[in-house]
Amino acid sequence: MGMTRDDIASIAHLARIGLSDEELERAEKDLEGILRYVDRLQKVETSGVPEASASVAKAGTFRADEAHTCSEAERDLILKNFPARDGDLLKAPAVFERPKR
Repeated sequence: MGMTRDDIASIAHLARIGLSDEELERAEKDLEGILRYVDRLQKVETSGVPEASASVAKAGTFRADEAHTCSEAERDLILKNFPARDGDLLKAPAVFERPKR
Protein backbone atom coordinates (compact mmCIF):
# COMPACT_ATOMS: atom_id res chain seq x y z
CA MET A 1 0.00 0.00 0.00
CA GLY A 2 1.59 3.23 -1.12
CA MET A 3 0.96 6.80 -0.16
CA THR A 4 -0.72 9.15 -2.59
CA ARG A 5 0.28 12.75 -3.15
CA ASP A 6 -2.92 13.73 -1.29
CA ASP A 7 -1.85 11.62 1.71
CA ILE A 8 1.52 13.34 1.78
CA ALA A 9 -0.03 16.79 1.38
CA SER A 10 -2.43 16.02 4.25
CA ILE A 11 0.39 14.90 6.55
CA ALA A 12 2.44 17.96 5.60
CA HIS A 13 -0.56 20.17 6.41
CA LEU A 14 -1.01 18.51 9.82
CA ALA A 15 2.70 19.00 10.52
CA ARG A 16 2.42 22.60 9.30
CA ILE A 17 5.03 22.00 6.63
CA GLY A 18 4.59 23.82 3.36
CA LEU A 19 5.60 21.69 0.36
CA SER A 20 5.79 22.79 -3.25
CA ASP A 21 4.50 20.53 -6.04
CA GLU A 22 8.10 19.54 -6.75
CA GLU A 23 8.70 18.64 -3.09
CA LEU A 24 5.45 16.64 -2.99
CA GLU A 25 6.54 14.70 -6.07
CA ARG A 26 9.95 13.95 -4.56
CA ALA A 27 8.42 12.95 -1.21
CA GLU A 28 6.02 10.61 -3.02
CA LYS A 29 8.92 8.87 -4.81
CA ASP A 30 11.07 8.75 -1.65
CA LEU A 31 8.27 7.31 0.48
CA GLU A 32 7.44 4.74 -2.19
CA GLY A 33 11.02 3.44 -1.99
CA ILE A 34 11.01 3.50 1.81
CA LEU A 35 7.71 1.59 2.01
CA ARG A 36 8.97 -1.03 -0.48
CA TYR A 37 12.09 -1.48 1.68
CA VAL A 38 10.04 -1.80 4.88
CA ASP A 39 7.82 -4.36 3.14
CA ARG A 40 10.92 -6.39 2.27
CA LEU A 41 12.15 -6.17 5.87
CA GLN A 42 8.82 -7.44 7.17
CA LYS A 43 9.23 -10.60 5.08
CA VAL A 44 12.64 -11.46 6.59
CA GLU A 45 12.57 -14.62 8.71
CA THR A 46 13.72 -13.66 12.21
CA SER A 47 12.52 -16.56 14.36
CA GLY A 48 15.34 -17.75 16.56
CA VAL A 49 17.15 -14.43 16.39
CA PRO A 50 17.49 -12.91 19.88
CA GLU A 51 16.14 -9.42 20.38
CA ALA A 52 18.75 -6.67 20.44
CA SER A 53 18.21 -4.85 23.70
CA ALA A 54 21.53 -3.11 24.28
CA SER A 55 20.95 -0.51 21.58
CA VAL A 56 17.40 0.28 22.65
CA ALA A 57 16.88 2.93 25.31
CA LYS A 58 15.29 1.52 28.44
CA ALA A 59 11.78 2.64 29.24
CA GLY A 60 11.67 5.31 31.90
CA THR A 61 15.13 6.69 31.22
CA PHE A 62 15.53 10.29 30.23
CA ARG A 63 18.20 12.10 28.31
CA ALA A 64 19.77 15.24 29.67
CA ASP A 65 17.88 18.40 28.75
CA GLU A 66 20.59 20.31 26.95
CA ALA A 67 20.52 23.34 24.70
CA HIS A 68 21.89 22.77 21.21
CA THR A 69 23.42 25.53 19.14
CA CYS A 70 22.64 26.25 15.53
CA SER A 71 23.64 28.78 12.94
CA GLU A 72 21.89 32.13 12.64
CA ALA A 73 20.34 30.98 9.34
CA GLU A 74 18.95 27.80 10.94
CA ARG A 75 17.58 29.81 13.86
CA ASP A 76 15.86 32.28 11.53
CA LEU A 77 14.39 29.43 9.47
CA ILE A 78 13.00 27.74 12.59
CA LEU A 79 11.47 31.00 13.83
CA LYS A 80 10.03 31.75 10.39
CA ASN A 81 8.36 28.32 10.10
CA PHE A 82 7.00 28.00 13.64
CA PRO A 83 3.27 28.83 13.74
CA ALA A 84 3.17 30.73 17.05
CA ARG A 85 5.90 32.93 18.50
CA ASP A 86 6.46 35.51 21.18
CA GLY A 87 9.56 37.35 20.00
CA ASP A 88 12.29 34.72 19.78
CA LEU A 89 10.33 32.25 21.91
CA LEU A 90 8.33 29.44 20.34
CA LYS A 91 4.81 29.00 21.69
CA ALA A 92 3.29 25.53 21.87
CA PRO A 93 -0.08 24.39 23.20
CA ALA A 94 -0.17 23.23 26.81
CA VAL A 95 0.44 19.52 27.25
CA PHE A 96 -0.61 19.16 30.87
CA GLU A 97 -3.63 20.61 32.63
CA ARG A 98 -3.09 22.95 35.52
CA PRO A 99 -3.99 21.38 38.88
CA LYS A 100 -7.44 22.35 40.11
CA ARG A 101 -7.45 24.15 43.43
